[in-house]
Amino acid sequence: MSNMATIEAKGIHAYYGTSHVLHGIDLTVGRGETVSLMGRNGMGKTTTLRTLLGLIRPRQGTVHVHGRDMTGAPTHLVALAGIAMVPEGGGIFPKLTVHENLVMAARSGRDQKAGWTFEHILELFPRLKERLRNMGANLSGGERQMLAIGRALMTNPDLLILDEATEGLAPLIRQEIWATIRRLRSSGVAVLVVDKDIETLTTLADRCVVIAKGRIVYNGTPAALATDREAMLRYLGV
Repeated sequence: MSNMATIEAKGIHAYYGTSHVLHGIDLTVGRGETVSLMGRNGMGKTTTLRTLLGLIRPRQGTVHVHGRDMTGAPTHLVALAGIAMVPEGGGIFPKLTVHENLVMAARSGRDQKAGWTFEHILELFPRLKERLRNMGANLSGGERQMLAIGRALMTNPDLLILDEATEGLAPLIRQEIWATIRRLRSSGVAVLVVDKDIETLTTLADRCVVIAKGRIVYNGTPAALATDREAMLRYLGV
């Protein structure tokens, strides 16, 4: 186990029913590192994230969080170990207000650190401040995504996982979400992000991991990936 790793998956094989989806995935996110997980649709990105979170138990392989074996552990224990997930679509509570959505998630992180408070989140997303009494159901897609990120941060995680961070959002809102992720980088939270915006991911991430047919086919710097036109075309279609 790398001593700097927040989360480390090794040799992960995962199945949906009889379908073998992941074939020996190795994926590490170091402390405070921003990693982008890239690949075409149906290649295993979401399955990888679900395995890290304990939503899928791997048939083979291990998942360690801060050096502790958490392979297939219940999701709430993975969350308590410092991992927060913003699923595609946000997964907020539609019948609760913005205020309720945020405060119900609040807790100090590992080692009782509480860097992300209610006030901090409203500073990060001024738009939510104007919507505190609105129901989750009445928010725009962009506001829902901001609320989902804010709610995840209220758990004071060491690692924030974002699945399809800007999917379906208007360009200006997307820029706002990317700006937020850049701020998270400087705050020391590790980020694992999946998105189709390859160009932005390569400017944002410390490291890019590309998955194809359930296998890691590239793991390295964004700069090296950007110069590897063949890999870009073959695995990402750009």
